[in-house]
Amino acid sequence: MIKQKKNRKRIHQSLRDVDYLNGDWNSYFEKKKQETQESLFKGETSPLKDAVSTVLAVLHITPIELGFTPMAHYTSPHVCQKLFGIGGNETASPMRLGSSTYMNDPSEGRALLDLLNQQDLELENKADGASHNAFFTCFSSRVNDLNQFRLYGKEGGVEASGCCLVFNKNGDWLREADVSVPFRSLSKKLEKDSDDLPEAGFWNDEYEKLPLYQVAYIAYKDEYIAEKKCGIWLLPQEKLKFGIRLKPVGNEDWHQFRLGKLKEALEELIGFFNTSTVSDDDKEALEYIRYLFKDFAFRDEEEFRLLVIKPIDPNEIEYCETTQSVYVPYADIRNLADEVILGTNYEKTGNQRKTEVFRYQMKEKCPDVKVSRSTLPINPPNK
Repeated sequence: MIKQKKNRKRIHQSLRDVDYLNGDWNSYFEKKKQETQESLFKGETSPLKDAVSTVLAVLHITPIELGFTPMAHYTSPHVCQKLFGIGGNETASPMRLGSSTYMNDPSEGRALLDLLNQQDLELENKADGASHNAFFTCFSSRVNDLNQFRLYGKEGGVEASGCCLVFNKNGDWLREADVSVPFRSLSKKLEKDSDDLPEAGFWNDEYEKLPLYQVAYIAYKDEYIAEKKCGIWLLPQEKLKFGIRLKPVGNEDWHQFRLGKLKEALEELIGFFNTSTVSDDDKEALEYIRYLFKDFAFRDEEEFRLLVIKPIDPNEIEYCETTQSVYVPYADIRNLADEVILGTNYEKTGNQRKTEVFRYQMKEKCPDVKVSRSTLPINPPNK
């Protein structure tokens, strides 16, 4: 029975990919959306579930859409060594999905709520902690990018001293994924009678098959934001006007189709949440999509995410004493990364780091991963 189900899913995905190659965008999109509706909502339809499914189908990037687009993950030299099991680390540590609570964006997860006028109102002197939280790891389509190097992976506060891990140079990084995997815990929470949902836990190989989602950026129209900065604008001109910026991925015609569907879904959500009959369950449904939107100020990151929603439970997540943070282990990336680009100031942090030593250790432990050094123009740290 399980084997038959997997075979049907493979056939469905193959037919979906044929639609993409033939440029039949409507059929391709409907198949993606059907996967989401059946996986998360058991095929049940409502205006809200339909809009949420549309958003997920638009922002879910499949392998055929990503193609050979390289993805970058910026991290510190210390973390990079741990990921590859070098520099005194006997074993490699899995890449982590970090808690959304302590990301660089203090408004993480709130941009969509602001758009829908569903901000959390903290009117009391205390608040109960959330039972679930989003955990994710971030990638960018900006490879060897000076701004990303300056912001992320810094060692000792030195800009461009970190490492840029490059994935998908050969177009073989991303896997076909079950779109329900990131949301199993949430689905169990929202549909308490769903005994047929898979267990919320993962096996290690399933972590490698998390679906990739593209982040969309929400802008509030003002005199300094040009119309062309956003692919779509929401609501009539005479009202408060919000725009959405979404970087093209793959086929340009498919991108324009995606923008149209995203506009329809967001305007449906705006209309839905403007009513006075919104229930708590309706608001909970936004948990599926609210971490896929960020403020326009972060647009240059061109971010993509592998994410999962988990209960704040020791049986589901882990605690790191060193960073004093909770996380979800993702996957061993030694056979997933194609290249490591060392920042311009990698050797200039005062920690005795040497590019040739890093190359030697990688050649010994991970010979298939290319190592290069960035030559982007940036001043060395002040002595």
